[in-house]
Amino acid sequence: MIEKYLDEITQTDGEVIEALKEADHFLITHFCKKRDQIETRRCYWDSKSKIWETKDGKLAFTCVAMNQEETEIVGYRTFTNIFNVTGRVAKHPTSEAVQ
Repeated sequence: MIEKYLDEITQTDGEVIEALKEADHFLITHFCKKRDQIETRRCYWDSKSKIWETKDGKLAFTCVAMNQEETEIVGYRTFTNIFNVTGRVAKHPTSEAVQ
């Protein structure tokens, strides 16, 4: 498990990026300005995902995100005002294990 303060993560932080690649999915808790509330979204890391710094100096994650109900992927989203990022790993390597 990787624990770092968000202000310690940089766009070239290989340790964090490798952990996100290995995770089945991860949860980002952030403040949503559109809905004026704190939200947690399930996300996935792929080859187009990145961690970067905005022109205002904020940490930003661009990744594949699911909708709020977690029923479908809505596409790439960029998250700022992030409070927490938690990676999750599947208990079983495939869904065949539960069948």
